Amino acid sequence: MSFLANKENILKIIKLILSLLFIYLFLNYIGGLFLPFIIGYILCIILYPLFKILNKRYKIPKHLSSILCISTLIFLVVFIGVGVVGQIIKEGKEFIKDLPFYINSIKLTFDQINQSIKGFFTILPDGLERTVINFFENFSSLVGEFLSNGLKNTSIKVIKKVPNALMITIISIISCYLMLIDKENIQKFIIRQLPKKYSDKFNIVKSGIGDAVFGYIRAQLIIMCLIAAICFIGLLTLKAPYALFIAVVIGIIDALPVFGSGFIIWPWALYNVIIQNYGLAIGLIIIYVVILVTRQIVEPKILGKQIGIHPLATLMSIYVGLQLFGVFGFIIGPVIMVVIKALQNENILPKWR
Repeated sequence: MSFLANKENILKIIKLILSLLFIYLFLNYIGGLFLPFIIGYILCIILYPLFKILNKRYKIPKHLSSILCISTLIFLVVFIGVGVVGQIIKEGKEFIKDLPFYINSIKLTFDQINQSIKGFFTILPDGLERTVINFFENFSSLVGEFLSNGLKNTSIKVIKKVPNALMITIISIISCYLMLIDKENIQKFIIRQLPKKYSDKFNIVKSGIGDAVFGYIRAQLIIMCLIAAICFIGLLTLKAPYALFIAVVIGIIDALPVFGSGFIIWPWALYNVIIQNYGLAIGLIIIYVVILVTRQIVEPKILGKQIGIHPLATLMSIYVGLQLFGVFGFIIGPVIMVVIKALQNENILPKWR
């Protein structure tokens, strides 16, 4: 019995490895070709409750219900884009325009720190003194180079991808329209292609994984928006420049395990201490404390019964995802981890001991 149990567990692990390999190959080599349709399917899932209300309750034809759903989505996106996103882009452009000034200011600050360090370490032996000073000088030059070239190169890459993004958006909307009007038949067709033993479990697995994945994504988006709102209110109170743009960036960074909002706030506060802007430094620390307390109180309630993942596992999944799938790996990595945990909860994969 022990041998058979171990054999069954080994087979499950082999299936897991093969499944992950298939997901990697599909997303890395084929997934890009189907990206608009994947996005269209996600939009279809989001809009389907509204579609059912319009079609079933109010007896609006499927084609018209689908058009109304997509029109509502486009209206909301445009409305938010013109307002909130427009302001973020405006502040982002102003930030990039003023970036050379901030870079020079940071470089001057590091130069002053280097001079102070040189004076402080004169008491050390010559060899150790030279080593320490070289370290800080190299670190200062690396920071300056990153600020000068890193953001510039990133901006160029983003601009080059705009035409392709527009085409993906159009195809995604069209595919979403087609999927909405025929979602049930498409789903039945997919189920029919599965082997009998898998198709019987399809609804159970789909329900468990769907709830876990979308619950996880929804919870993270809610937390990101909450953190960004706290930062925005705090930065407005402090009269900090580019408040909305920086608040959104902090909200996104805060979603990263280990790094968090402190990855931006603490260096910013330290810089203001160095330039003797103590009011802004204290204000930033207060914002950080409020974010920390809010996350500790709210996160368990928002995640609720969703599948929990250890921060280290989440960090590993993000890193591996970024290495395998590029920028989309930031989302794909944790989602794969959530899927694995959901499959374990459904007893399809063996649980960790």
